[in-house]
Amino acid sequence: MSHPFLLSRLAVLGAGLIGGSVALAARRLALCRELALYSRGPEKEAVRAAGIADLVTDDPAEAVREAELVVVALPIAAMGSILHAIQDALDPKAVVTDTASVKVPAMRLLRENLEGRARWVGSHPMSGGERSGFAFARSNLFERAVAILTPPETIDGEALTMVEAFWLAVGCRVVHLPASEHDRRVAAVSHLPHLLAAALICSVDDEALEVAGSGFRDVTRIAAASPEMWNEILLANRENVLLALRSFLTYLEEARESLEDGTCFAVKNLLLEAQRRRLSFDQRLS
Repeated sequence: MSHPFLLSRLAVLGAGLIGGSVALAARRLALCRELALYSRGPEKEAVRAAGIADLVTDDPAEAVREAELVVVALPIAAMGSILHAIQDALDPKAVVTDTASVKVPAMRLLRENLEGRARWVGSHPMSGGERSGFAFARSNLFERAVAILTPPETIDGEALTMVEAFWLAVGCRVVHLPASEHDRRVAAVSHLPHLLAAALICSVDDEALEVAGSGFRDVTRIAAASPEMWNEILLANRENVLLALRSFLTYLEEARESLEDGTCFAVKNLLLEAQRRRLSFDQRLS
């Protein structure tokens, strides 16, 4: 399949759920002539066996040589060392983007490691799943998802256009936000929900779980995701998560008081407002 967006060489650093899906989408949509993947550990052979890349290597510098676009699909804890490792191998005209879900620290790492060496634009595709690893990657993961771009203070228009075009090509709708605003919004719609799903399933005893239906499975599905990854995310964005949590607890406390006094006025109003907002949200997605 041909596409008007075409890179001579794309490098993807990290071949987990997100990085693997980026690579699968790029190959299926023919978005690059050459695809290089950096992967380590036991997954590297599975990635190589999939046959989607021209190069699979455990050397990140080798992966990025001559790449026009580099997608760093790694946890924030691993970004600094990898960005440092690729500094000298990057073409000065190369564009580097990332997929981290907390942008303020990610943008700092990009700036500290790439200033004067390459161009960069922060990215966060709002797509994923509760299962991690290359085995769960899929080429359509980003279709109809939102990709949030966080440009640096000194914007390179050409770099921004390239990164936006890439996410549009894999099926995303693109939104531009400052890194701090990204972290505030994503804390409310992604990070807090994960914490709530974890707390909810831990609050229910095993006997109740025996009769749980699809609604409970839906609302707690994300609690099955990697504890290590989500612990890192929640701590990296803790101030914004705490703000979102305080707002949530205000509604929950009003509902508790209403149930205790038996009037349930606050509960009914909460349910009515929740229904209105959810239906409005569904309409925007359709």
